[in-house]
Amino acid sequence: MAMNVNRQELDEFCPQLFRTLDGLGLLPLQLWAKPTEFEKYPRLLFGSIQRYNDVEAGFKEWESRVLRQDEVQYRKEERFPDLENLRRRMAQKANLFTSRGNLQHLRTSLYARLFQYLYPRRVLANAYCVKHKGNPAAIETEFVAEALPKSIEAEIEKLKQTYGDEWDAVVADARASLIANRGYYKKVLAGKEQLTTPKESVETEPEELDQTPEEG
Repeated sequence: MAMNVNRQELDEFCPQLFRTLDGLGLLPLQLWAKPTEFEKYPRLLFGSIQRYNDVEAGFKEWESRVLRQDEVQYRKEERFPDLENLRRRMAQKANLFTSRGNLQHLRTSLYARLFQYLYPRRVLANAYCVKHKGNPAAIETEFVAEALPKSIEAEIEKLKQTYGDEWDAVVADARASLIANRGYYKKVLAGKEQLTTPKESVETEPEELDQTPEEG
């Protein structure tokens, strides 16, 4: 028997979850990371909720674990409001996240959803770093605000067309990621961290797009 899935509401929720995790530094900066690295913290959240059959209790346990991660420590205070907004939204829609059908759908579609969310944001950040390789000032807040995406308009035109409806959000998230992960991207600009080539990054479409599994 097919289970009911509230696709539209889940489609609206997932970007908030992914943006919160990315802001906390808990999503991979490299698109070639293993699926388990993408999925780890969302799966822990859904598992905690299912174990308690209660959104508030599950979220509290998950939040406690998340806030102990090394990656989170230097940005914990700044990003805590994002966690609180996420908790509030999930509590208001508690039935959405205690539904067996919805949780199963989230698990089976999670990697595709995460990759689709991260792909344009990471490609944009990578193309920016390729353009400004060797210039450490390019990762400073004021420089990023001025130069992204203006300095790479030609390189990312196809990406912009593909993600037209959400392009402003993609740009804002890529800027935030570059600044929040300044230490990593300084190494990229210095050639100490390897990126995909500009051709691979900007011209290759992710296979996962629009391939969210269907249930029964």
